Amino acid sequence: MEDLFSSLPYFNPMMMVNTSGTCATTRLIQCRYLGVYTNDVSRKFQRSAEDAPDLSRDDFLARKNIINQISRYCGDRARETNSEYEDQYVPILYRYELVKASAKRERDWGHLVFTDMTTTRFLMVMIFPPTCNCGNFSHHDYDALTKYQADRFFSLLTYLHHKEGKPKWVRATYTTSKHGYALDSVFLNVKEAPTPSQIKGRRAAKLPPIFHITPETFMPSLLPGEVEKIDNLLAQRGEKEPTPQAVRDEVLGTKEVRPEVSSTWKAKHGRQCAYCQEFQEEGLMLCSKCKLVYYCSKDCQRYAWPTHKRVCKKSEGTQPAPKLAED
Repeated sequence: MEDLFSSLPYFNPMMMVNTSGTCATTRLIQCRYLGVYTNDVSRKFQRSAEDAPDLSRDDFLARKNIINQISRYCGDRARETNSEYEDQYVPILYRYELVKASAKRERDWGHLVFTDMTTTRFLMVMIFPPTCNCGNFSHHDYDALTKYQADRFFSLLTYLHHKEGKPKWVRATYTTSKHGYALDSVFLNVKEAPTPSQIKGRRAAKLPPIFHITPETFMPSLLPGEVEKIDNLLAQRGEKEPTPQAVRDEVLGTKEVRPEVSSTWKAKHGRQCAYCQEFQEEGLMLCSKCKLVYYCSKDCQRYAWPTHKRVCKKSEGTQPAPKLAED
């Protein structure tokens, strides 16, 4: 759809809201400039699971259950507070990578994200299979992955919104079928970090942990390559002013911050060619200019270039038609 409109004068890819979009950077920018409700993904879950081919039936129903639960909570709070804005959360992402073409392995994908009306407070819910003792999954993996995703999302928010409307907190947890794919009331009703005794109590009760990430507690975890992709995506929007180095330094981390998890989460994640749509587990090549789209061959890149060149940007300026880079 984006390619269809890219030839129009003054076209900006940020004008197109894709409910099934997986780029968190795009969605956060669109929330600020097009409005939160324009980016509400709940309508995707008002249909049947068969209408969502990008999710398994179980993943679809789990997300639908959580979205409905938070919707009921918001309705109750609206009646209690007589306010349309206090404690109101809208689902804006149901499966995401921080920026286009950045997720290489399963651990790089986040799940449900809700924002309040100010886009400064966020709820994050990771959805996992039931744990077992076979070595494939563990509570440690779930705890570590949830904290990792929350820190990375807060790092992204800090980078994108460093001028105004800075992020206040990201509140994250996970759920499984063992918990009925539901959230306990503490996650929704409390707006501060759990105390050590509360953490111990949740662990004793075998409840998923709650991570409350703030500007004072987040772990910088964006990688230089991800920041480059974010800058290139901002260039597509027409951003001219580079992000201050101090902001970059605030959010940049290293590969060492990645959680130590089982091999299941380190499995490579396949991609579709941006031109022919063929899915491949590996061997796709990245556009070396914008680094935001993959192609399965130089032929596909060449065929796509007349359209792609209208939106292909690099943050420091335009360049000739790019070569492909092995990812």
